[in-house]
Amino acid sequence: MLRQIVGFVNHQSKPIYQPIAGESSKFSPAIQNLLKFMIFFSIRRYARRHGSAVYGYPVRDTGQIKPLKKIPISFHLMVLLLFTCLVAAAKVNAQNINIEAKAVPIYKIFKQIEKQSGYSFWYTGDVLKRSSPVTISLRNASLPLALEQIFKKQPFTFELVGETIVIKEKLPVKENSGEKEKQKKQTINGTVTDENGKPLSGATIRVKGTDKTTTANKEGKFSLTDIEENAVLVVSYIGYTTQEVSLQNAERIFLAKSESKLDEVQVIAYGTTTKRLNTGSVGSISGADIAKQPVSNPLAALSGRIPGLVVTQSTGVPGSSFNIQIRGRNSIAQGSQPLILIDGIPFAPGNEGISSLPSALTNGSTGTSLSPFNSINPSDIESMEILKDADATAIYGSRGANGVLLITTRKGKSGKTQVNVNINQGFTEAGRTMDLMDLRQYLSMRKEAFANSNSTPTISNAPDLMAWDQNRYTDYRTELIGGTGKLTNAQLSISGGSSEIQYLIGGSFYRETSVFPNAMPNTRGSVNMNLNHASKDNRFSLNFSGSFTAGENKTAGTDLTYYTFLSPNTPGFFTPDGKLKWTENGAQYENPYRYLFEGYNAKTNNLVSSVNTSYRIIDGLTLKLAMGYNRLNGKETKLMPMSSLSPDQTQISSSQFALSEYSSWNIEPQVQYVRTLGRGKLDVLGGATFHQKNSLGNYISVSGFTTDALMESIAAASTINTASNAKSEYKYNAVFARINYNIDNRYIVNLTARRDGSSRFGPGKQFANFGAVGLAWIFTEEKWFQDQFPLLSFGKLRASYGITGNDQIGDYQFLDSWQPGSQTYQGTGTLRPSALANPNYTWEENKKLEAAVDLGFLKDRLLFSANYYRNRSSNQLVAYRLPYLTGFASIIRNFPAVVQNEGWEFSLSADVVKSGIFSWTISANATLPKNTLLKFPGIETSTYASLYKVGRSLGSLYNYHYEGIDPVTGLYRLTDVDGSGSYNAGDLMINGTLDPKIYGGLNNTVRYKGIELSVFFDYRKQTGKNFLYSIYNLARIPGMMMNQPSVLTDRRQNTNTTAQYEKYTAVAGTNVANVAYSDRVYSDASFVRLRNLSLSYSLPKAVSSKLSLSSARVYLQGQNLFTWSAMNGLDPETQNLYSLPPLKVYTIGLQLNL
Repeated sequence: MLRQIVGFVNHQSKPIYQPIAGESSKFSPAIQNLLKFMIFFSIRRYARRHGSAVYGYPVRDTGQIKPLKKIPISFHLMVLLLFTCLVAAAKVNAQNINIEAKAVPIYKIFKQIEKQSGYSFWYTGDVLKRSSPVTISLRNASLPLALEQIFKKQPFTFELVGETIVIKEKLPVKENSGEKEKQKKQTINGTVTDENGKPLSGATIRVKGTDKTTTANKEGKFSLTDIEENAVLVVSYIGYTTQEVSLQNAERIFLAKSESKLDEVQVIAYGTTTKRLNTGSVGSISGADIAKQPVSNPLAALSGRIPGLVVTQSTGVPGSSFNIQIRGRNSIAQGSQPLILIDGIPFAPGNEGISSLPSALTNGSTGTSLSPFNSINPSDIESMEILKDADATAIYGSRGANGVLLITTRKGKSGKTQVNVNINQGFTEAGRTMDLMDLRQYLSMRKEAFANSNSTPTISNAPDLMAWDQNRYTDYRTELIGGTGKLTNAQLSISGGSSEIQYLIGGSFYRETSVFPNAMPNTRGSVNMNLNHASKDNRFSLNFSGSFTAGENKTAGTDLTYYTFLSPNTPGFFTPDGKLKWTENGAQYENPYRYLFEGYNAKTNNLVSSVNTSYRIIDGLTLKLAMGYNRLNGKETKLMPMSSLSPDQTQISSSQFALSEYSSWNIEPQVQYVRTLGRGKLDVLGGATFHQKNSLGNYISVSGFTTDALMESIAAASTINTASNAKSEYKYNAVFARINYNIDNRYIVNLTARRDGSSRFGPGKQFANFGAVGLAWIFTEEKWFQDQFPLLSFGKLRASYGITGNDQIGDYQFLDSWQPGSQTYQGTGTLRPSALANPNYTWEENKKLEAAVDLGFLKDRLLFSANYYRNRSSNQLVAYRLPYLTGFASIIRNFPAVVQNEGWEFSLSADVVKSGIFSWTISANATLPKNTLLKFPGIETSTYASLYKVGRSLGSLYNYHYEGIDPVTGLYRLTDVDGSGSYNAGDLMINGTLDPKIYGGLNNTVRYKGIELSVFFDYRKQTGKNFLYSIYNLARIPGMMMNQPSVLTDRRQNTNTTAQYEKYTAVAGTNVANVAYSDRVYSDASFVRLRNLSLSYSLPKAVSSKLSLSSARVYLQGQNLFTWSAMNGLDPETQNLYSLPPLKVYTIGLQLNL
């Protein structure tokens, strides 16, 4: 039969030579067709001449294979020569081969491969009669990789010729007198690449059962000498499946990307690794998981995702800040924020707020609550890693004492040019709020309060009862924070490149309006670029990343949530002509719309750029240079125009202006040496850090404008009230080294050392040494273990210990400082001291210890990790009390106090169902932390005596204890510990802690064909501030002229002696402050929150292709959708009755790849 031979020449499904993406055929279509015709004609002519001497049957289900009769060698040569000419320029395309077989005849495996790949098999004689049944499991494997596995235990091998798989016999091993001849030694040269032919530089090649090991160079090439003929090579590379390869197939070794989560690439300090080989504690979130969340701040995407990390939002106002804490609070008085790096470059402002003017972001008071992370586009992020233990952080020295957040941005990839468009729109609304009293309940409360206080309501103290309409009711929650914010997010990127140059260029636009009555949008536009280049010989590489973001945040002058508690019968806020209204029937009232007239505007721009170069001097020795620059500018304006002021008040129009700039540059030369040493791979990295950060700030307050139209001009003001400026400079230098030794991917040692120098300490104290050691034993690589415990596919024990420092203190604190005085001398201004010098204070030290076990079951479908950590921070920098005669209350100095954070972290992930069209994965994590002040000599006489207790947490509640409601007075009663009859320091006691007892997250992802549903919950068991905290700290007690939560109707009365809350009163007594400082205003703030829900549908490739698209996806996303908590409607995360809760977000989007 002629079909078997002709079939592979004139294949129906695809041409013989098909160039891969990015290449062009070396033969024109006309020449290809001519060659096809010549081959076909030659075969047919030879067949006619020799009749049935030329035939071959295709593989049949019977398994019977008729041999191909002997054909003259000249015919073979003619056909193969022409065929080789046709495909000489072709590369083997990566095919996705999926086979599940158990003891299946090999001819059936051939049929599946022909069907899935389009390739044909060619064989002669009865070579297949000696084949063995095949048991194999392949998923998305490349064709060469699949064939390598199939032929591993067969008496024959294969060779790829164009799109034909030629089967040939393995050469037998000669025997002599019943014994095998001594095997020949030979030199093996080969190349290791991925499925697309890209060299895998640094791949490890080990001769199985021996100490012989080498690594692939930049071209992926390797060489081994004195290797026995029957040796097997074990080839491994980060992120790829380890393969065992016979010498016959070692010339070209293809590795497939691993599907195990253990082999996912994980970014670490100055490099990458995998979860399988990492000796440190690193948590990560991928860009894909970030993209499922409709958030404008990347920190919002981290909540509940990583064990050991607590993320807390300050308020729901767009642009607000987030607090992040890694493994607890380490310092009593100094900073606990982690080091933040973007593509290896320190983010200049860190996570410190960048606003200095009061606004809704700061809830009406001056603070720093405009988050710098609003200037980072979440869609530009490839991954975020959290480095936690000493092994992971010590190489960053003192800057990594509180952990490290690594942000890696997206990079270009080789291949055809791709255009990605992603657009989504949606809306936002306020989250959890408390139910308030209705009009009847409110008026009844007011009247009862006056009766309880023996007071008489008048127009001046009770206009709501005496002057305003008793039937008018307004729900101010609906009017002031009940609006619907609109959200638009558009992303565009273009990427592609060749093996030498890859690029990515992108841009984005984001706009989110407020739930307050005015739109007041928060907008952001950004552009980003990434360029990778590698020389043809792969000796030189260059990477450039740059992004620029410009944003503008407009919001109210204060958070209007506070004004939702106005009397529900308060008159309207506008006059018929549209001006603000302030009085009715002679009674004045507050008008919250004044803060919309005032307004607040913040403009920011952020530039981040980095350049990374490397040059390989010789194999294994590489010089590197990393450079980067970051600058973030902020310009704030707060206007108080005459139109926002009551005409009955004496205030005049005023404006506030603030400018801020944070800039930093970083240069890090490095040298890396990689070589095989004995049975292991040695990786040595050394380098230096040169870093400088500058901060600038200017503030001016002016007043007395003749018109509101000129309020943004300082020159138009009649009075300059305040003007100030500040500048600081921080310099940091270091040298560092890391030695990693990996023996057979079984025993791993990681040593780190760093010498830091910081300008924040005085002469002689500026330098300190830090270091760490990390150990790992992958015990499942032991042969004896594999035989005994087959269900355990992966097991690793790891431990680390190290010392890091902490220099998170203000600049220049070791120096005397002075500030302008209010007095003059002979007409000249004076200076007065503001701080005393202390050149002797030095670094805090953090000693970190960790032990962990990582396990994988059922071929890594079930993964489990358990970590125990203990961090002890000593040499604490605290305020030391001074005698009053010095003129200063205290001075910053080191003190032998010790703070300990310890706990357990658990993580679990499981592929519950994993089939071709349906999958279900679950991941969960939990952290059980404990913070303790272990030691603080002399704390009783220090400034911290009323704040902390030795043996307790830094977050302990040290306040008055609530006993219940006094049956006589009807008011809250507190414990008088010392029996003095009044409440004082002697009555304070420990009443719990604000530290979370347990926190974590749970994620479920279900995929069916093109549909994907992801549901993520985060949870926290904690004590927190309840709604009474806000009420009593602002002395807005039940009974005064403010609406209250409806739960307060359960108050103490003669007819209600079992009430939960004290009686109403119209006057705030002395007991109010005591209650505010008691445990009555704290309660269980535990919660479970449906943090994210994402539903998407991807069009089938056949449909996308017809639309000239690479892929298309539509999706629905939601954030902060539901919260379960015992806090009576108060948001358990922000814990502020008068602050806007985190917003619920709903979006619908479309993503296209062209």
